[in-house]
This record gives sequence, C-alpha cells and structure tokens, in this order.
Amino acid sequence: MPELPEVETVKNVLIPIVKDRKILKIDVSRSSTIEGDVKEFISNLQGQTFLNVTRIGKYLIFHLSNALVMLSHLRMEGKYYELEESDSNSKYARVVFHLDNGHKLCYDDSRCFGILKLSNEQDYLKEEMIAKLGPEPFVINNVKSILKKVKNIKKPIKTTLLDQTLMTGLGNIYVDETLFASKIHPLTPANKITEKQWLSIVDNAKKILSLAIESGGSTIKSYHPGKDIDGNFQTRLKVYGKSGEMCPECKTHQFRFIKVGGRGTTFCPHCQRKVGVPLNVAITGKIASGKSTATEAFKSHDIATLSSDEIVKELYLKEEVSNKIEKAFNLRFKDKQVDKDVLRNYLLTHPKDKRKLERIVHPLVEKEIKNFLSSSKSPIRVVEVPLLFESNLDRYFDDIIVIDVSIDKQDELISNRDKAKALYLKEINKTNKIDENILKATYVIKNDGTKTAFINKINKIITELESLAK
Repeated sequence: MPELPEVETVKNVLIPIVKDRKILKIDVSRSSTIEGDVKEFISNLQGQTFLNVTRIGKYLIFHLSNALVMLSHLRMEGKYYELEESDSNSKYARVVFHLDNGHKLCYDDSRCFGILKLSNEQDYLKEEMIAKLGPEPFVINNVKSILKKVKNIKKPIKTTLLDQTLMTGLGNIYVDETLFASKIHPLTPANKITEKQWLSIVDNAKKILSLAIESGGSTIKSYHPGKDIDGNFQTRLKVYGKSGEMCPECKTHQFRFIKVGGRGTTFCPHCQRKVGVPLNVAITGKIASGKSTATEAFKSHDIATLSSDEIVKELYLKEEVSNKIEKAFNLRFKDKQVDKDVLRNYLLTHPKDKRKLERIVHPLVEKEIKNFLSSSKSPIRVVEVPLLFESNLDRYFDDIIVIDVSIDKQDELISNRDKAKALYLKEINKTNKIDENILKATYVIKNDGTKTAFINKINKIITELESLAK
C-alpha cells in the first residue's frame, strides 16, 4: 500500500499534469469508487479547473476552481495514469478525467479499495476521514500529548502507529523501519513506551520519511511512482521484507517475521526486545538437548509452562487422531490409540512420510498452544516446542530460547534415554531445522557442561524476562 512518501511522490507527479487543466468530461465505470452521489460528483467537477494538489497523511487533495476539493485515498492498489486521449484507458480504470490538453487522467484500481470523495475548501478538514488523523511526525516537537493519549492503550505499538489517529503517515513499511531504528519491539504495549522512546520514534520517523520522499518512495510489489521516478528507497530499507537476513546493527541475529494485527512484521530479536506483559517464550532444541530441564526450571519459578510433547502424547490417546493416522499410513493400532512403536518403525522405513504425519499433528498442537497462550494469566508463558520452525509456530512467540548441545553429548544422552529408539531419534534430529534458524533465537544456550551450570544459565534468562515483564 502506498504510504506517506509514496503519496507525496504521487502528488508531486500529479501537480504538473493537472494544474491549470480544465476537466471537459468525467467517465465513471465503477460507482462504488465514488463516495457519495455519482451524478453530483460528475456535475460538480465537469467544466472546473484543477488549481493544485496537496496532501494530508495518505490523502491526496485536488483543489478546484469552484472552491470544491476532491479527496483521494489510493488504499491498496490505487494509481493515476496520464494518457493521450487516443490511448486506451488503463486496464483497471474506474474514473477517467478528460482534460483540455488532449490528455486524460485515469484513476486505476484493481482491488477497488480506493475512494474519491467530493468536499469543499471550507469543510474538507472537518471530513471524518481527515479530521480523525493525528499530526504528521514532521510537526511534532513535544510528545507530552502523545503520552497522555496512550497511557491506557495496551495495544501493540505497531498497531497503535498504524491507526493514524495518534500520528499519521506511517504505514506498514515505515512503522517497521521506525521501530527498528528506535530499538522497540513491535508488540510492546503502547502504554509501556517511555517519553524518551516516543521522542526516538518521532525523530526516526521524520528522518526515514524524509529520506523516503527524497528517494521517490519505495517501489514495493505493484506500486511504482511513475514518470521516470524509480522509487528506490527500498534499496535503503533496513528491516522491512528482510526476514531471515542478518541484522545490520547487531550482526549476530537474523530478522524474524511475525504478524501484528494481521500485518506482516519484521524485527530483530536481539535489538528489539519486547517490554510488558504477556511475554510468550518458546523453548526449542533437538532431541536430548535439555529442553525439558529448561522448562522445569521455568516451572519452578511459578511460570506457566506447556510441553508440545505432552500435547502429542494426549493426542495419541484420542480415537479420532488414531483413526486419521491409521488411514494416512495404512496402519492398524490396538485399543484405538496410536501405538508409538508401530508408528516409529513405520517412519524408519518410510522417512518421507514424516511430513504427512506433521500435517496431521501440527495443526492440533498449534490449536492447544494458541488456547494456552490466550487463556493463561501468567505474565510469562513458556512452551516447549521441539519442532518450532518446522511447524511455523515461531510466529506466536516474543522470545525464543534454543538449547544447543554438541553432537557427542547429544548422542550420549539419546543412548542413555533409550538405546532401542536411538537410531530413530537420531534420524529425527537430522531433519530438524534449528541449525538454519538458530540466529533467529533471542537466546542460544549451550548445554555442554553440568546440569547445575545449565540451570544457572536458564535462571539468568528467567531473571531478565521477569524484569521485562514488569
């Protein structure tokens, strides 16, 4: 979606196209694009001259000779095309303005989310869509009023900034960039942001938006500013769209991707630590790495914990799950429960079917984890998830703890646990995706020493998390 820098660029492109140009005729092919009466829209604009184009937030304001204004919001896919009268209209032209110089301006919108609305010079600032907008970062010099407005807002800071009523101009791209520059986790509750952090947000927003405007905005997916403007700020983006890449600031962690209010969000797990409750923490690692010991350490501090292995164990006792697995692999279990030995032996000879099993089990585990995270009242919630990255469950957690152990010690622990199952467990470990995702973890704990030393490391993390959850 075009954001403030992109809309500012569109405005600058449009001014020389429409300024002092008379509208001879208007064609509307999709009436829902016009907010209000279509016939009135056409009759009031036809014969008028465009005097100027200005911008408020992400709204374009077309000023006309009869003291009317046309408000335009591009939303997801809205674009303007200048064409010769002899040219065919753009593919998704919804409204076409025929101008007095032999050109036409097509408002094009493949998704049909954008709107055009008629108002007037006297009242357009009072229109609800404009009046509700907060100030742009460029005009904010004092954040005291922001602090008052957010003191009771527990929504994530990213959601709050995207709302546009507190501050306007930051969309998905530039919120990610601003929060990264300010070292603030996108899920941190708005009322936990300090005055110093708000000053940082405003300052960084000004710098980032200004640089983006200078670059003609960012050409992202289907957006392009047009008129020989490259929109090359995307070459200067540091975090947006870079999930899995190395953070250029700490140079020790990879960017993670989550959803915040349904919007894709990228952040650094090291540079941007979440503050406030709840803190959702995942513990992961290969088989026999020490995950259970770490989970028990959290439990001993009266922190709510959940084990994915225990969830699976309970699922295997359910007849409906047993039936699904029997049907998927043409197996037969006794007592209408999954026989783990039978299933294990089958997977040893049919390793590719492990993915099929995961497609059955992972959604069920995910459901239980979501229920736990949504219902727990604990300020910190810890879930042990061995296949965190394979199951794509990392998106539910603010912090990830990876338990790492040397291969030699791991083999020793696996053999000590169950020699009969050692071969199967080692094969499972080979398919684990932790090694390729380990730099996305907030913490990586080596478990190559004594149990006491390992628990001390976990306790140190618990202390740090408890301080963040206050």
